[in-house]
Amino acid sequence: MVRPRRRRSLRRSYRTRCQAVRLDGFRQVGDRILDLSHRGALIACNRIVFPGDELVVSFRAPGESMVIDAFGEVQRVLKGRRDADVGYAAGVVFTEIDWDARAELFVRLAGTPPPVPARPAPVDYAETVRRIGLGRAA
Repeated sequence: MVRPRRRRSLRRSYRTRCQAVRLDGFRQVGDRILDLSHRGALIACNRIVFPGDELVVSFRAPGESMVIDAFGEVQRVLKGRRDADVGYAAGVVFTEIDWDARAELFVRLAGTPPPVPARPAPVDYAETVRRIGLGRAA
């Protein structure tokens, strides 16, 4: 069976403190990063956010004292995550981040393992059937 690839970049299981502030009203909505990539982050939230909300996220890069500031947009809101300590989280895509900071983040995250999946990966049945029809094993 073929598993679909939906993400543009590999998330890494890197947890750190952060400050995630909503641009509308300048209220802090989260203070912990649960997963991180050079394109975005999963942030544990203590206030309600909605897809489309714009945030400013500040955090320390892995293994260094460099502070990264990025503008981001909430893409998805997750309720009741598998982690016992996380009940509400937001997937944020970085929309504006300094190029050097993004490159440094990419390099610093290399070698950090991805998070353990909370549920089994979905199956791309159409691609599986297409490959069987072409005579290639899935």
